[in-house]
Amino acid sequence: MNVFVAVVLVGLGSLALRLVPLLGAHRMPDRAAEVAEYAGLAVLAALTVRAVVLHRDAAVPGGPAAAALAAVVGLYLAYRGRSVLVVVAAGAATYVVGSYALVLTI
Repeated sequence: MNVFVAVVLVGLGSLALRLVPLLGAHRMPDRAAEVAEYAGLAVLAALTVRAVVLHRDAAVPGGPAAAALAAVVGLYLAYRGRSVLVVVAAGAATYVVGSYALVLTI
């Protein structure tokens, strides 16, 4: 019986979370809607920064520096409105070239 109650409550909560935005969307202030548009990009940027900060690759000397450079290039291109394919390709190329350049200088 407890499992049934839990399933019903979770189902109702899930339904409520889907209906509230539909019912209240016309009441949302314009500024809040503009900020919400950037929420996804902010999450992706936060995940990228976290991955760069925690990047540890012993095989690549200067790996964190190359990863940071690749992240900066990728975020800049994303900010300029480039496609995801271009952003990922440029970031990967920057990481490979940056790692290789750091290996040659060491």
